[in-house]
Amino acid sequence: MYRGLSASYLGVTESTLQWVLYERMKMALARRQEIRMQTGRPMTGWDSTVEWSGKLGAAGAAKLIATGITYPHEVVRTRLRQAPSADGRPKYTGLLQCFRLVLKEEGLASMYGGMTSHMLKVVPSSAIMFGMYEIILRAFGTDASLAKG
Repeated sequence: MYRGLSASYLGVTESTLQWVLYERMKMALARRQEIRMQTGRPMTGWDSTVEWSGKLGAAGAAKLIATGITYPHEVVRTRLRQAPSADGRPKYTGLLQCFRLVLKEEGLASMYGGMTSHMLKVVPSSAIMFGMYEIILRAFGTDASLAKG
């Protein structure tokens, strides 16, 4: 019932990295906005488009990068949850043993098997999630860019 739990906990690094990257990218967008305001240039339709598409792009890029770096934990988690072999013994007994055995038997490329289909699922989902996050922040008046402007 708890097989693969250690690898699932390792997955927290992906979410953490994703949030850090997103906030950094969002700060870069805020700096762009700040420069526009300092120069006294009025807000244009293009600026509004960049603000929202930039945040969606930042959300997708943050997820893409975080997943690319941490994806091997997904492979290990899946392997740890495999059914036991015919003799009833599991092939993978722990997190480190699984990493080592998969690398030894299948090579580094195996740690990224299935990543394309995974990315097709999680990157748009992340963009939607962060989009909703920004809408909720704005709705409650806690959007940092509103506080500055």
